[in-house]
Amino acid sequence: GGVGKSTVAVNLAASLMRRGLSVGVLDADVYGPSIPTMLGVSGQPEYRDGAIQPPEPHGLKAMSVGLLTTADYSTVGRGPIDSQALTQMLTQVRWGAE
Repeated sequence: GGVGKSTVAVNLAASLMRRGLSVGVLDADVYGPSIPTMLGVSGQPEYRDGAIQPPEPHGLKAMSVGLLTTADYSTVGRGPIDSQALTQMLTQVRWGAE
């Protein structure tokens, strides 16, 4: 932990996007989601037509477990919440490549 994986992921995604590719970043770090902070995203994502619409800061689609949970949820009983949030991100986010 703490070696810059999220920083590399965001910079790589931005670089690929500048090359004209459609790119999304999924932050599955349940203990310290940093992608929302790095991209300046906060609040709950929008739900439309039964799917989660990922925010698009700077034109980059981004989804994070940090956007699906509240900032003050406790570590007690987190397992089921974390599992649900990860499942939701993997199955219900509309990235646009359908």
